[in-house]
Amino acid sequence: MLVVSRGALLVATASMATGLLAGPGVAYAADTSTPLSAAEMAAELKAVSTASARAAADGWTTTVKLTGDDLSGSEFSAVDPAAGVAFERHEFNGWTSAQYVVAGKGTYDALVDAASRAAVKMMHRPSVRYVFNADKSVKLDTVVDGLSPANFLADGVDQAGTKTVHDDGSADYRLSEDDATMTVHVTAAGLLASADDQSDGDRASFAFTYGPHQVVLPSAAETIGSAALVRGLAYVGMADTVKRVAGEAATDALRSAHGRQITLQSLRKATQRDAEEFNGAAGVRMIKVKTVRGGVRVYAKNPWTHRTVSYTLAPSGRKVTIAKN
Repeated sequence: MLVVSRGALLVATASMATGLLAGPGVAYAADTSTPLSAAEMAAELKAVSTASARAAADGWTTTVKLTGDDLSGSEFSAVDPAAGVAFERHEFNGWTSAQYVVAGKGTYDALVDAASRAAVKMMHRPSVRYVFNADKSVKLDTVVDGLSPANFLADGVDQAGTKTVHDDGSADYRLSEDDATMTVHVTAAGLLASADDQSDGDRASFAFTYGPHQVVLPSAAETIGSAALVRGLAYVGMADTVKRVAGEAATDALRSAHGRQITLQSLRKATQRDAEEFNGAAGVRMIKVKTVRGGVRVYAKNPWTHRTVSYTLAPSGRKVTIAKN
């Protein structure tokens, strides 16, 4: 979830609210502006937040757009509380991510990194786009509720400002603090419709809708379990891992010899230990160790490509020789 600082939230939606709720060139006929004290502003926006929370009980969406020197992009959230399902998409500075959340079950996270995409391709599942992470503790309000209509103004407002009522019954609340300005547009029904935040040349605009929203989860063909993906990722890097484990085993055998001759027994023991440590840390029993005449072999075989990578280690006085097979 995008986290927007309170300073960044202190801004206004003159352009966004006007663009959404009035066409270009349309002017309000009877705008009435009234100054509000900090206490009056807080009371009115609290009422807006309460009304918005009630309206969002059946579902809601939030659209966020950011423009600035350091960060530009957008975020979209859609929540179906009745089904316990939500969707989020983030696109910032060329980076994209997406996530589906299922309350009491877990999350579907988009495969956005090259290694994960390479893994599912290697596993002959190129249609996979999401990894499912099972987690029965997941709740919608702790994952995607940070910018909901109910929570947007929930932190409270302690600035004075102005309230402008338009002839259609809608209103704009404008607050300023230092170099930050926020305008909140409220519908005639008293619901949060949009907001615009400007500070130091950065701008964040927010738009909200209410009502049921059906969120369709990824299909089985588009999904892989997290354990299966972890296994695939291990085999994507198989060649480098086998080489690294062989090198670490040789180094450990040399270290334990303390300058004396390397024994075959100590080399085999070091190799077995390093292989087990990798497998345990990775959660995948990929690296295998085999005793061979005069040495020890460390190897792995990819179950999808059937490629095998193997190195044989042998003691040689105070050194260890490593040969790729």
